[in-house]
Order: sequence, then structure tokens, then C-alpha cells
Amino acid sequence: MVLKRMRLAFALYKYFPYGGLARDFVRIAKLCVEKGHSVDVYVMEWQGDLMPDFNVHILSGKGWSNHAKVGDFHQRLNEKLTAENYGVVIGFNKIPDVDVYYAADPCYIDRFKKKSLLQTLNPRFRFYAAVEQAVFGIKSKTLCLMISDVQTTLFKKHYEITDDRLVMLPPGIDADRRKPKNAAEIRKKFRVEHQFDEQDLLILMVGTGFKTKGVDRAVNALASLPSGLRNKTYLIVVGEDDIASYERSAAEKGVADHVLFMGGRSDVPGFLLGCDMLLHPARKDNTGTVILEAMVAGLPMLVTSVCGYAKHVLKSGAGDVLSAPFSEGELNEKLQTMLSSDKSEWVAKALKYADEEDLYSMPEKAVKAIESMAGSR
Repeated sequence: MVLKRMRLAFALYKYFPYGGLARDFVRIAKLCVEKGHSVDVYVMEWQGDLMPDFNVHILSGKGWSNHAKVGDFHQRLNEKLTAENYGVVIGFNKIPDVDVYYAADPCYIDRFKKKSLLQTLNPRFRFYAAVEQAVFGIKSKTLCLMISDVQTTLFKKHYEITDDRLVMLPPGIDADRRKPKNAAEIRKKFRVEHQFDEQDLLILMVGTGFKTKGVDRAVNALASLPSGLRNKTYLIVVGEDDIASYERSAAEKGVADHVLFMGGRSDVPGFLLGCDMLLHPARKDNTGTVILEAMVAGLPMLVTSVCGYAKHVLKSGAGDVLSAPFSEGELNEKLQTMLSSDKSEWVAKALKYADEEDLYSMPEKAVKAIESMAGSR
């Protein structure tokens, strides 16, 4: 069946260029445009340049609290959608009455396994629990595009959502993250540009939300290294957040000159090829896209088991996974071991896995699900 050109509406709370959710949204929306559909985007906030492929509508939520602002956005969005004639409405956050939801956020209600009366009366809790119920509840007709096995299990547990409303997506790693033939040249250029010697050991972290991603854990682990190893090791953090407390911590531990905060970057592939290993000691991460970006670049990795994509590290043997609950001692020990080891075997296993597994087709599968939703009406 050939679908006619559709008008599609995409909705998300905030767009900022370096977030994983934002990148996934852009790739899916752009593929829809390539297939002939038109795309309108509704957001509360848009950071960075607007994109010519989309019609962006900014609906700033009003209210005294974050959840009040989100609730106002939901209402204003509903008014806009009611006035328009969209073929499919796709939400990238939990928004009532969307046709398709891209499930990048974890199960909210699972965080409150033992709810007190005070908790259930809290306006913030009641709002977000109701929003999640509206998307995943038994009365909802929303098709949910799932990217995490763990979260899929939790949503099924709490909402008894049926399989016909769930579509499991493969990862969707950008092709430009794959290790190119001139990787050695790029690595050398990167080190010259950033004034590192070839014998320096570079640990890479990538992600926004430094507390969640475990930057404090990484700084502690760097400081724990034996002096000889520590003196030639650098922690490079790519991402956006307030860095003041982390800079103070690094200074207190005597490693300030060995921790570099690079801000949000568009040239992450160069960092993946220029560094020696990825460290991702996250406290929680629905997937951990950077784990697979490192994989396809041939970069060994050390990650926490709470990350959804940690399963790929275990399956490939391209690095190591920290057990749960988190142990600072285990992190310190495994980091020292990986830095001191020959990394060629990890690199080979990572690249072999990148060649053999489907780590790239998420946008195509997501668009197919969107078109199927329209075709089933």
C-alpha cells in the first residue's frame, strides 16, 4: 500500500541540539520529510537554529511550577491540534492523546514503589502519574515506540499494556559515528589540535546532565589512579551542564589540570576517534546511545549495568560493565585495569559487533510504524 503525503505533528517539551532525544527526533522527522510528508513541530522551548525542513511552533507553557508549565503546554497544544488536520501526532515526551509516543523517558510510576499518602497527594506526582496513565493506560490508543527492554517490562508491569500497542525499535546510531578508513589520521589531528601527546591516555564522557551521567564518579575514579598512571591520564567531558561543582571537586582532589569540560559539541565523532576509552558510569540511563556510538567507532568502554545498552557491551565483549549496586571501588579498579591494558582486542570486538548487528535502523522502523498508524485508520 502506498500512503499519500501526510501532514504530521511532532511534539516535545524542549529541543536543544546536543541531546540524544533531540537527535532521535530530528532523524525521524527528517526521514518523514524525505518520504514526502510535511512536518510541524510544537515545543515549549527551542535552542539553536531553526531547521528549514520543519515548521516550528513555540508554545511557551505558563505557570509557577514546571509541571504547571507542562500542563499549560498540553492544553495549548491540544487546542492547536484540534484546529488542524494532522494525519498522525507523534510525541517525544509523555503527552495525552498523541497517536504515537517515542518512549525515551523511563517509567515514572516505577520510581515510587512504596507511595505514601503524602506522595499521592503531591500535585507534581499526581500530574506526571496521570500523564503516564494517559499514554500507557488500558484506555489509551497510543502506539508506543520502545527503545529499552528494561523499560518495556516495567511499563507492561504497571499498566498491563498489550503487545499490539508496543513496537520495539532497534538502536539508531548515526552512520557518521562509524570508524572511517582514515581514523588514524583523525586521531593524530585531534591530539595535535587539543595538545595531547600520543602516549597520553584520554578518557571520554559524553552526555548532558552530569549528575545523572556520573561525572562526579569519574572525577573520583581519575583521582584514585596511581600517580604514574594518573599523570598521563585526562578525563574529557563533552556535554552541557553547570560545571562549577565538578571543577571544585577536581581541584580538591588534585586533578583539575586533568579534567577538561568541552561543552556541547557537534564534532563528537572526532572525540570518539581521538580518545582511548569511553567511561559512562551513569546512575540511570534508559539506553545510553553514546555506548553504541563508541562501539561503532571502535572505542573500548566501561559502563554501569543500569544503562539499557549495557547489554551490547556484554554481548560484544568490547569493554566492561560495572555491577549493581554501584561500587566506587569496583569502578576505580576496573578503570585502572582498562587504562593499563592493551586495548586492541576490545577494539576488534567492537568493530566486529558494529558490522554484524543492526545498530542503525531505528529511524526507518519508527517511520514505518508512524505510517502504519495512519494506514490502519
